[in-house]
Amino acid sequence: MFIASLGFYKKLSFNRSKRLAQKLVPLITPANAHILDFGAGNMYMARVLAETMPQVQITAVDVIEDQNLDRELLNNPRVQFRVCEVGELPFAEGTFDIAIASAVMHHTPDPDFYLADLARTLKPGGSILLIEEMYHNTPDKLYIMAEDWILNKMKEGVPVPLNFRSYNYYKQLFTRLGLTISYEGFIRPGFPWKHHYVFKLTKS
Repeated sequence: MFIASLGFYKKLSFNRSKRLAQKLVPLITPANAHILDFGAGNMYMARVLAETMPQVQITAVDVIEDQNLDRELLNNPRVQFRVCEVGELPFAEGTFDIAIASAVMHHTPDPDFYLADLARTLKPGGSILLIEEMYHNTPDKLYIMAEDWILNKMKEGVPVPLNFRSYNYYKQLFTRLGLTISYEGFIRPGFPWKHHYVFKLTKS
């Protein structure tokens, strides 16, 4: 879409991705981690991680090529991007040290399935870094659905299913999947909304 092609939009997107990446960097171990960036979009976050952590390897995946895909980044031998069809991820069990899912789970057809599949791809002791909007009540849910729909309609070809889950639902899901919360925080803390939760979920 035209708006997403404008310089100011790209700058805002990059700055947002940079803030998110900086939040995640202290949670990433080991220093030479193999990272799966699930729903990588424009790959701005992958760029910040690759520049900040010079030993990591990043495999970025999405169902489409974002119209603002950072193609220059793909010249970095430590970074690769591939389009993946909907369904089980094409990676063996125990492939990655870290799987990042940043503001993407609600755009999948089945967040439960994909969180479980991310866990499948992790090495023992590996972690999922989950950034996700989670609601606490119906007005809260309606607000984040409207906000997310508007923002994503600015980009061409981006599928926008809105499969949001509540905070309590996710906490129960983590337990069912055998994922231990080793960090919990917020991207935007404060009244009246605390939508963007950050979790580090460690695989047993």
